[in-house]
Amino acid sequence: MKNIYNAAVIGCGRIGAEFDNDPRRKVIWTHAGAYKNSEKTELVSLSDVDGNRLEKAAEKFNVDKAYTDYSEMLKKEDLDIISICAWNSIHYKILKEAVLHNVKGIYCEKPIANNLEETDEMIRLCEENNVKLLVNHWRRFDGFHPKIKEFIDQGNLGMIQQASFYYTAGIANSGSHMFDLMRYFFGDVEFVQAHYKNNKEDPNIDGIVKFKSGLISTVQSLEDEYYKKFSSFIYGAKGAIEITKSGFDLEMYEVRQSDKWSEYKELYRIQNPAIKYIEESFMINGVKHLVDCIEKNKNPISSGKDARESLALICAFHESAINDGKKIGLPLKTSNIHIKSK
Repeated sequence: MKNIYNAAVIGCGRIGAEFDNDPRRKVIWTHAGAYKNSEKTELVSLSDVDGNRLEKAAEKFNVDKAYTDYSEMLKKEDLDIISICAWNSIHYKILKEAVLHNVKGIYCEKPIANNLEETDEMIRLCEENNVKLLVNHWRRFDGFHPKIKEFIDQGNLGMIQQASFYYTAGIANSGSHMFDLMRYFFGDVEFVQAHYKNNKEDPNIDGIVKFKSGLISTVQSLEDEYYKKFSSFIYGAKGAIEITKSGFDLEMYEVRQSDKWSEYKELYRIQNPAIKYIEESFMINGVKHLVDCIEKNKNPISSGKDARESLALICAFHESAINDGKKIGLPLKTSNIHIKSK
């Protein structure tokens, strides 16, 4: 295997290259920054249709080879790994061309595509050409949420009674992460029922999700014009967990005898929880994981198939909301829904 993998980023917007300009972000938040700061990758090229944005990114990350046409870049550069950070409506087009140029790995932004048909084709192309496809549902590899999953799976909360998820900024944009996290924690879904909260291009949709395990979870949205929200509350028989601050903080609760009533028990906050958030770069973790999958021929922990199920849930929420809360069963083999995301 190669010691160093040549990497490129297609789309130099926020997650591609710009988030690292924010002084409040203390670790690497971009694909470009992750390739630049990972031991086994070298950022050799960038592409963006906006020449001004491309120039700024190339200067920031000290990249000489910058292209406004990603097709030209794929033809001219010897690339091992690419990140697809353009609009989800052209993810399929970019991936299809990249596979023809023999890349070994693709780090794709979410949602994976704007419909299930293109998603299935993306998965097929990568499987047939032995290309490792990692989708940036980063909570699977941020070092924090896997510990929460392990804590739940080990039975520390007891039987899960209820889980509630809250989000802002659209069912496709934030909802993609939310649905992936729900499946990561609780497994496959049996059905959903949902209603529109607003009529934006990427709307907020509220609903319920019933998992095949029998667990029923609520999904509730708020408007991001007031504040950002991405959180969850998981109630077990032995205690509870509240994941807050977009997944960067955690409150844990245990069941104790009530100090108010002799006949009841209540939940009490644990002052020193067993799990604490430690700040690290999920983007660098993702790059390291993708390289490891290439070298050891492993399946990514946030695969194209996982991303398809997240997209299927987005489509199912739309289908239910369009039909006034109709129950939509999963898995969803096909859908006429074409989503839009930021």
